[in-house]
Amino acid sequence: MSIPLPDWPITNTEHGMLVAFGEFLCQHGLLEQLRRVAIPQKTHRLTPQDKLIEFLAGIMSGIEHLQGLNCGPRPLARDAAIAPAWGLERMAHFTTVGRTLAACDEQTVAAVEAAINTFSRPFVEATVQEVLRRGQPLIYDLDLTGQPVSATSTSYPEAAYGWMNDQVRLGYQLARVSLTPFTGERIWLAGFHHPGNTLSSDCLRELITAAEAQTGVRPRRRVELVRQRIEQQQAGLARLKRLAQQQQTRRDQLRLTHTRLIGQLYHAEQLHKGPVFQAKQARLMQRVPVWRKRLPKVVQQLARAEQLLATHQIRAQEQETRLNELRAWLRQLEADNQANPNPPDPVEVRTDAGFTSGEHLTWLLEMGYGPNTKANNGRTANALLARLPHRPDWQKVGENAEMVLIGDYQLHSCPYPLTAAIERFKVGRDYKYATLVRYGPTPKLTDWFAHYNARQTIEAGNKEMKTTFHVQHLMSRAPAGIQLQVLFTGLAANLVRWCQPWLKDCAVAPTPNVTRTLNSPKALVRVAANSAAFVQQTDRATAVLFGPHSALPGAGFMLRGVPAIQLPLGFHRPCNIATDSTIRAPNAHSLR
Repeated sequence: MSIPLPDWPITNTEHGMLVAFGEFLCQHGLLEQLRRVAIPQKTHRLTPQDKLIEFLAGIMSGIEHLQGLNCGPRPLARDAAIAPAWGLERMAHFTTVGRTLAACDEQTVAAVEAAINTFSRPFVEATVQEVLRRGQPLIYDLDLTGQPVSATSTSYPEAAYGWMNDQVRLGYQLARVSLTPFTGERIWLAGFHHPGNTLSSDCLRELITAAEAQTGVRPRRRVELVRQRIEQQQAGLARLKRLAQQQQTRRDQLRLTHTRLIGQLYHAEQLHKGPVFQAKQARLMQRVPVWRKRLPKVVQQLARAEQLLATHQIRAQEQETRLNELRAWLRQLEADNQANPNPPDPVEVRTDAGFTSGEHLTWLLEMGYGPNTKANNGRTANALLARLPHRPDWQKVGENAEMVLIGDYQLHSCPYPLTAAIERFKVGRDYKYATLVRYGPTPKLTDWFAHYNARQTIEAGNKEMKTTFHVQHLMSRAPAGIQLQVLFTGLAANLVRWCQPWLKDCAVAPTPNVTRTLNSPKALVRVAANSAAFVQQTDRATAVLFGPHSALPGAGFMLRGVPAIQLPLGFHRPCNIATDSTIRAPNAHSLR
């Protein structure tokens, strides 16, 4: 049957690639899951879930502020083609979207996070399995980045002063963990929003726990290290109990001495009042001053003994509490190992110096991870430099970098030995030093330096979050709304990478310009998602053809079904479809 051109709903749009993003999310079921999220807000013309989806679409289009939905250079809310592409009847005004974000609560955030995790799991699992199949270690990169706000603002909840952008600012800290596979392309696994005075080390456990939940993979727990700590704690507890027993014995002896001295002085005083033999009185006159002189010393010794006894008892009680906690921790790790019969090789965790407190490094090692980090105290490098020979063997590891191996090194408050090396950079006539710390076999210094500095991928990810998705511009002042922005920006950064193979399959004629754009997440959002295109949508087909004056002139994408118009042959040329059951055009690619 022949279908005339006016019967096909062809619509102009200023956000061509955003249509493809919506189609991708729709085909993978995320939009339907978001529509089932409970939001404590009444429905008027649009449901609160629709406005939540619009917020996600706005982030995917790269809006800098929430009002960009209506007042930006290419207002998303006025684009008639975007709403149906994202499964919406129409777009809401940005003020109503803001009210919906303010109405969200912790349950809403948890439900949205669960929906995103369900959508992301197949992509994450595929990457993890490919890494393990290649016999390569999993690498988690951790980072903390600041989100400063106006210093005079009082309406941001829980904002606090902290170190951000090399200065003290009022705002928040955003903790993130990413998986860095062999391709070098990061996958954001989780993100958490905290007040500005939050330290990096305080975020370590929640980030690692979230990474394990996302990947479904965890290393073998090092229970042998915990057993060593238990033995040390048992020896320490036995020593404290022995010291407490010695002080208790000494205290009891001093109490007897104190009682005897008081009795002797009292007896001497009573004898002095009555008739006493001269010889006996002379002996008492000699002894009483000695007793009186000794009594205050005994009182002091008794008080000191009681103080030491109380100190030893308290320390022993604390040691016993820690010992019980260690035993419970050991049972938990043993249960983890029993439930994980085929763990991967030790998973590496790369962090900056802010995450390297001794307590958290200890936890990380016992969890089975291999930390690769820097010492958080600048004086560590000075102390290690003093241990070097007169002329150390500095090895060139970079354009302006040299390293020297220190060997085994025990960080303060971490009971396990690590491997340390010093790196130095020449700045002007002086050198700047830093201490690299890792656990496990010592690699070549050149490999160590290059591998650690490869964590710049997460630094580049933070920059992409700020320049492409504008995560530093908080679009809500409600705690739940802020956390939703964190979740959606992480999803958006992953989505533009996960949909690249699909878009390449959907491309009708992938020219070098199209391929170059599809390979650049930044170009996909800032250029392609804000370029003019013609959208063709039916119940069974969706196609996009970028306009002649756009950044992708003439590029066509058949996103679903069979287009009513054969895009490679020129737009506005309808084809003939013989029957309703036809699902493939004569010269169309296989569609999704």
